[in-house]
Amino acid sequence: MKIPLANPARELNKIKNFESKFNKKLKNGLYVGGKDVLTFEENVANYIGSKYCVTVNSGTDALLLSLMALGIKKGDKVMVPSFTFFATIEVVMHLGAVPVFVEINKETYTFDIDDFKKKVNKTIKAVIPVHLFGNNSNIEIIKNICNKYNLKIIEDVAQAFGSGTKNNRKLGSIGDMGAFSFFPSKTLGGIGDGGCIVTNNLSQYKKILKLRNHGQGKNYEHEFVGINSRLDSLNAFVLNEKLSIFQEIKKSRNDFYNFYINNLSHLEWINLPTKENENIILNYFTITVSPLIRNKLLSYLNQHQIGASIYYKKPIHLQKAVLDKYERVSLKKTEEISKSIISLPFYSFPEDEELDYLVTKIKKFK
Repeated sequence: MKIPLANPARELNKIKNFESKFNKKLKNGLYVGGKDVLTFEENVANYIGSKYCVTVNSGTDALLLSLMALGIKKGDKVMVPSFTFFATIEVVMHLGAVPVFVEINKETYTFDIDDFKKKVNKTIKAVIPVHLFGNNSNIEIIKNICNKYNLKIIEDVAQAFGSGTKNNRKLGSIGDMGAFSFFPSKTLGGIGDGGCIVTNNLSQYKKILKLRNHGQGKNYEHEFVGINSRLDSLNAFVLNEKLSIFQEIKKSRNDFYNFYINNLSHLEWINLPTKENENIILNYFTITVSPLIRNKLLSYLNQHQIGASIYYKKPIHLQKAVLDKYERVSLKKTEEISKSIISLPFYSFPEDEELDYLVTKIKKFK
């Protein structure tokens, strides 16, 4: 049996009359902008609990445009984790800013608050806490600290759409801006690249609208240099449809999580992921094992057509692109986790035979 790491197409099967509705949209000839994009922006803002939402081409663009809207420039310091997808740091580097790397918590893989407190100061311009794998990056604590230093917060919510705090405030709604990705494998995934920015700040909202459209507020009236970053109309339609069944998606993922926990918790050689609170919805089910067996386990699973993968093999602060530009730093927890981590298949609406196959093969590994 072949089991992929992610299976976003499975969700389309749960949408009533999806193919006929999609074909109707396809034939109307409107592929950029339009009602579906505007409706999706309104729906996301309402769901997250933010006043404004601007859709963009990707989660990477969401981060980049957020930094641009805040006026981050060459030499500015931005606090980031090293244990994340490269885009989080890449956008900082694109603007000539300087990443200040923060250690991670070994339970949630998000900011280590003690290390954050040690490194935060008045020279920092912005902070990008990453809600990695769907977990809360202690955003409320971070916000309280940032308020003391008047620092701006861009929440990287690429892997955490739908997750909330203990009080069920949606992640992405707490910082100055929330940057989301709608890459197909995400908890809310489209049929291609896509992303959005949410904010409660009207002036930042208006600026981002212009930044995503070549810096123009009116056609051919360019106020500043922007980029071309728009969400496709057909993608917006699909995302709207998925958002309408998102409670089912969330429940299914949580059931999958509980299945893993209930069936693998007795295995002493596996450290299972923990949720920061009950309002978390995980994007990946990520375990840690001894570095001595990690690659062997990955090979074993892949040989049995189980699409396990490693997020992330090499921390950002050790990547050549970073080392060529900045002085090397030491992040012991981050480096340790990267050698033992592995993500198992995790998606919405798994079938019973898939679940049974997964745990049977995992239990037979050792």
